[in-house]
Amino acid sequence: MRLQARYCLTLFIGPAAINCSPVLAQTPSPVPEWHYSQGHLLERRTQDNVPEWERTFGLALVTQPKYEGDNAYAVSVGPSFDIRYYDIAFASAGEGFGVNLLSTKDYRAGVALTFDLGRYHSQDHNLYGTGNISFSPETKFFAEYMLFPVTFRIDARHSFGGQGGWIGDFSVYSPLAGKDHAYFLFAGPSLTVADATNLQHIFGINENQSTNSAYPTHYLGGGARSISFAVSGGLFFTENFLFEGTVAAERLLGGAGSSPIVQERDQLALMASVEYRY
Repeated sequence: MRLQARYCLTLFIGPAAINCSPVLAQTPSPVPEWHYSQGHLLERRTQDNVPEWERTFGLALVTQPKYEGDNAYAVSVGPSFDIRYYDIAFASAGEGFGVNLLSTKDYRAGVALTFDLGRYHSQDHNLYGTGNISFSPETKFFAEYMLFPVTFRIDARHSFGGQGGWIGDFSVYSPLAGKDHAYFLFAGPSLTVADATNLQHIFGINENQSTNSAYPTHYLGGGARSISFAVSGGLFFTENFLFEGTVAAERLLGGAGSSPIVQERDQLALMASVEYRY
């Protein structure tokens, strides 16, 4: 029943461009972070024994804003993968590369290495003069608890360089419908918060950037960054092959939403993938 990290086909809202670079979930996105681990605890409840290996590979597309707050959209295509060894270690395009330090049928907690792809002023004319945010690794700490059938999730990520600072998510999601090796459907909201370093790097405009871009200065403290909601479902068309689709909406909050580079507070992502699981 579990759907691992996905990327997907989407609708076009505003001008769109196609990007053939790999699709990585850690790039800032309207898609809630819970999407990449959904169903994990629910699946464990139905298993008498944890399998030694679980492997999922696929091809996926995703459409989302060119950058957080943009009103122009881009399409990316690339591989999706999720490999799990018992309930100990995982390598996932969505969750990153990590280990579960605690794991039962009701909860799990651990640490992972993820990535942020950065942001470059060449992505959109609205970013000219604001400089680049480089690619950077991130450390993620996470914990999930299931109060059947609802899963509560919290995570905190620290970026080394790039966007910098701390960013965290508070999420709740639940299955709406499902049948093993037939179909599944999950939905839930997420609140994202960040410290001043992170928010200033992503949404702020300092004096130098203001001079180069003609935007007014914009300084931010820590606080709420966005709220989002997603519906994600999948359909098995054989025992091992499945199609998955996700629709996610996000609203930028506070100083993030009022940033001069933000063209649209309300963001959308639509995703689709075809995968083989064994």
